Amino acid sequence: MKSAITLMLNWEIFENKKIVLLYQIASAVLIGVCGTILVVMFLATILPLSKAVNFIPWLIGFNTAMTGYCLVEKTRASLKHRYMASIGAGISNVLITAGVLIGLSVYTTGINLFSPVDLLIFLVIGAACSEFGAWLAAKYHKLNMAKKN
Repeated sequence: MKSAITLMLNWEIFENKKIVLLYQIASAVLIGVCGTILVVMFLATILPLSKAVNFIPWLIGFNTAMTGYCLVEKTRASLKHRYMASIGAGISNVLITAGVLIGLSVYTTGINLFSPVDLLIFLVIGAACSEFGAWLAAKYHKLNMAKKN
């Protein structure tokens, strides 16, 4: 098993910095998407669906902030435009999450739970909170660097 993992880590594809950066960005986005979907599914089991939908903006805000934080933490100095990348990651997080939740709601209940206005609100929340998470990560890393010196 160790030899297989060592072989995978020695592949030339992982030597390409753009592939590694894309992997780090995708993993940061998927962390937020999975977090939102899992918590919404949990809430839908203990609350009526009409009540669980009210928590979705809060969940999207928290998980997109976590996406922005993870993005800055994983990429560190690899990104030139860190805040723009975090906004893009937050928007892609919202689009993937909304798509999955719309698909699940149409499949299970037969109706779409979100209006276009809801989706626009989710996009604004996702972009703002993701940038906020990136800002917090940058401040945290600057504080740690100041402590070490």
